[in-house]
Amino acid sequence: MSNNCQNAKCRLRSKIAQKQHNSSVLAYYKMSRPTLYYALFSPPARACIITAKLIGLDLELKPVDFSKKEHCSEEFLKLNPQHQIPVFVDTDGEVYVDSHAIICFMVGKYAKDDQLYPKDLKKRAHVDHRLHYENGVLFQVIIYGGEAELNQRSLTLCHNAYADLEHFLLKGNFAAGNDLSVADVSIHTTLVTLELLIPPDPDRYPQITAWLKRMNLLIPDNEEMNLKGAEALNARIRSCMAENKTK
Repeated sequence: MSNNCQNAKCRLRSKIAQKQHNSSVLAYYKMSRPTLYYALFSPPARACIITAKLIGLDLELKPVDFSKKEHCSEEFLKLNPQHQIPVFVDTDGEVYVDSHAIICFMVGKYAKDDQLYPKDLKKRAHVDHRLHYENGVLFQVIIYGGEAELNQRSLTLCHNAYADLEHFLLKGNFAAGNDLSVADVSIHTTLVTLELLIPPDPDRYPQITAWLKRMNLLIPDNEEMNLKGAEALNARIRSCMAENKTK
């Protein structure tokens, strides 16, 4: 047999082996579940878990232990150099960070319909606005809350944020109209923590009070997961404030 024939057979075997390897890898990815790195105390991480439950997406949940600095480990930093949670790894290995990006992606790819994140550009713009509100206004209250006590700045930020949400809810049963959306999920995970720190007065914020009751009934595993996570974050904030009082 000539060398040319032998080389051609070797190349063919190599191509077949590579094709079989690629098929095996593809089959593995098709069989595997998306992975979410999370911590229960994190409102953004809980928003991702709740959204997945609402659309019936089965996630592999990987807890990140902040007390052990796992969010600063070499392995985790390869996923997110900002060392923040949540981190979503899709079945093709693509990595997504930031809860708002993750929940919108999950709905767009895995949900049976677009109710939670509408394709209609007008509706989507309002949902996007409420997501920006949650990140840029409401969540900032929690960030500013870790001092020796809830100072006037924190209280002002909080009541300004409550006033905005009260206004949004005058236009419908949910944050961006009359349909539940990812904005409601994201806002709720933050608000249930703030509710433990600075409870919204039912007389001053009747729309928020009614919305919280609706959301508490709609959120899957709300008490076991969402409220438990809010209590964990509240305990972390209270502990930080107590430590700062002794300094």
